[in-house]
Amino acid sequence: MSHELDDLELETVALSEDRARAFDEWVAGRLSYWSVAEIRALDEWLLAESHFEFIPAVRAAWQQRVADEPDQEPAA
Repeated sequence: MSHELDDLELETVALSEDRARAFDEWVAGRLSYWSVAEIRALDEWLLAESHFEFIPAVRAAWQQRVADEPDQEPAA
């Protein structure tokens, strides 16, 4: 029985990771046309409004944008 629970927990973790990855990709797609300044402003607003669950995805998109456009401001 515990072996079955372990398998179920592993499946749940994998599903959670897949959902997190899909969400990060969705956020990156939505922000792909935003400027670095706009993404940074969104990050600051999310932090101020305590929407912590979105911050990692927005920061990943921000860092990717800075990497794609090295002449822009550096990621904090």
